[in-house]
Amino acid sequence: MPSTGDFNPEQIAANWRALNAAEAAPAAGGLTINDIGPRQLNIPGPVVTEQPLYRFDGQPAQRSFLTDLLDTAGVTLPGGRDPDPNARNYALAFMAHPDGMAASFANITKANVATLNPTQRSDVPATLLPARNRPLWDACSNSPLTSNLSITTPRVTDASGMANAHTEGDEPTTATLTITASDIAAPAPISGKASLSRTLIDYGPPALVDQIVFGLMLQAWAQVVEARIAAMLDGLSLAAGNIVNLAGMDDDLRGDWDDILIPLATAPDGGLLTSLVLAGEAYGPTRRAADDSGRRYYRVGPGGVLDLGSHLAAPAAALTAANGGGGDSYLFNPAVVHAAEMTNRFTFLSAAVSYVDVCIWGYSTAWCSQPADVYRLDYSAS
Repeated sequence: MPSTGDFNPEQIAANWRALNAAEAAPAAGGLTINDIGPRQLNIPGPVVTEQPLYRFDGQPAQRSFLTDLLDTAGVTLPGGRDPDPNARNYALAFMAHPDGMAASFANITKANVATLNPTQRSDVPATLLPARNRPLWDACSNSPLTSNLSITTPRVTDASGMANAHTEGDEPTTATLTITASDIAAPAPISGKASLSRTLIDYGPPALVDQIVFGLMLQAWAQVVEARIAAMLDGLSLAAGNIVNLAGMDDDLRGDWDDILIPLATAPDGGLLTSLVLAGEAYGPTRRAADDSGRRYYRVGPGGVLDLGSHLAAPAAALTAANGGGGDSYLFNPAVVHAAEMTNRFTFLSAAVSYVDVCIWGYSTAWCSQPADVYRLDYSAS
């Protein structure tokens, strides 16, 4: 090999450039040599595949698209919080990118959406057939009943002089007060049972079957409670002045209603008599009452409630004679008419193999603490 003394400086520089060019290709084993040593080492190894940012097929992804949307709006936590700018950047970039949301949903159509749905629906509304039509229960003071023990209830039969203007140094005059404490409100039981075949129970989600049956039981329960309140009202011994007759049709009936309701506006305690429930005997003629031109006097609201001006009158099926009631309607102070019921107990009984019993059980009662604030309205057609 020639020594460097055989070349001038220009030739030496040219030789180095030629040597570097010759060694530019990788040597065996992936090692590239340059004028100062190794430049690159290519060693085969494992390939790491990063998960997609979002996925919509139930497989793991880096982030949750729904969570990022909520964080973007700041509504993830109860009460809200400040929006998360990082979540906003991820979500908006994904939606705007051509390979983002559009590509993720490109293959999802109505034709294949069934494959994304669960094979069986197991969640159902809490009550498919809610208890309804409880005008008497809603009209009085109602409360929960915790046991079947009888309730001794006070009954005020006379009260006067309960409060007067005070004169300094003078003792107040003792009020006249008569209270009977011997009235007993005895809770009475309510029960029901429906037998369902095990095949029916096992066919679909049990919640669907039992909620339908329980809804029907709640309706029947409500009718029993309504009938007991109606029987209590019909059984009250009222003073002659608290029994009012309604009669006739149209103008005559409207006049009777005015004679009842107008004096309440100026009576000392008339404003307390706010609950008005009508048996079918009085409800039908009152709803149809019209002037000579056929225009109805009273507007009908939701649920058939009649707007009589100063009072809203709710129809009560349990008061109607055809449904077992006495046919009388009632106007009363809701604070003196009481009803209580036990939270209905619902259970399954599976003592047999071929069927399952769906059962309901509980108690209810009703009483009146001051009959003087109850008016019985007796309707007759003529």
